[in-house]
Amino acid sequence: VITHAIAIVSALLTHHLVTHQKSRRLEIRRAPGFKPWRMSKWTSYGGRLETQGLVGDPSTSLREQTSQALDKLDDILEEAGTCRSNILHVTIWLVDIENATAYDEMNAVYDAYLADCYADGERLPTRVCVGAALTGGFAVEIRASAALPLHSVGRKELPNS
Repeated sequence: VITHAIAIVSALLTHHLVTHQKSRRLEIRRAPGFKPWRMSKWTSYGGRLETQGLVGDPSTSLREQTSQALDKLDDILEEAGTCRSNILHVTIWLVDIENATAYDEMNAVYDAYLADCYADGERLPTRVCVGAALTGGFAVEIRASAALPLHSVGRKELPNS
């Protein structure tokens, strides 16, 4: 009787997990962006998080803008239920990419941001850094994708207001 009950419970749990995982893979989650509502702050689908481009205060230095953008990234990662160690890819747009000092300043902040999670240097996310004509005094814009742990993939969609 006990063996039969265990088999039934096991079958029910397996069915629930398979059904739940299928529904999680199909769910698109969106976090409200900022007015004028041109984009979501982030989206996720199939266990992958994608962020909008993140910028800092344009009245501050490149170093500060980079730090502020990465702080926003941390906020998004936390909101979505993941963390720095799950970052898969980072794209960085840098206004003055030809300026080695500017490039080094941005890299110093970026490297420090990832140092705690990737001390070995072997599991770093992929990265692209390109020059861009950003407007409004922005010196840098950062966008990232990250893996979502299974427990966060199935969370319900955030309100769009």
